[in-house]
Amino acid sequence: MPDDALETEIAAGDMLSDAGMHDQSIEHFRALSARLPREPRVQFALASALEAADRAAEAVPIYAAAIKLRPTGELLARTYLGLGGALRSLERYQEALEVLSAGSRRFPEHAPLRAFLALATADTGKPRETVVLLVEDLLEHHDMGAYTEPLRRALAQLQRARRR
Repeated sequence: MPDDALETEIAAGDMLSDAGMHDQSIEHFRALSARLPREPRVQFALASALEAADRAAEAVPIYAAAIKLRPTGELLARTYLGLGGALRSLERYQEALEVLSAGSRRFPEHAPLRAFLALATADTGKPRETVVLLVEDLLEHHDMGAYTEPLRRALAQLQRARRR
């Protein structure tokens, strides 16, 4: 299927989901997946539709299958995020932490991945590590002006205390 046609099919399914027609969206993406089982964009779209319908348990193996199909770039980052988010919603916090950590290592500049990594870290009972992650991200991606060095010192102090 040409890319334009595929993008049109995915957009049609997304519109169904956005309109609250979750069963129809899922059915649309299942049919598309049957036609294109090795297309990671379709697997991602199906998993996303399932998650939008509050069916995270069904979405998890589809997100995992999409990752195995080796998507690239933003699609891979969003697939890690989808899988980690679905695992969090199922309260499978350690697994979510592992997936989001892997995604964040692969895409350190992807702010949503890092934010969900911080949430998963907090979910596993590590609030200090969560603060470290968030402050590191803020320092890396935002101008803190005159507060940059004091924040770096405070962060280093928190990291030293974390090791004790």
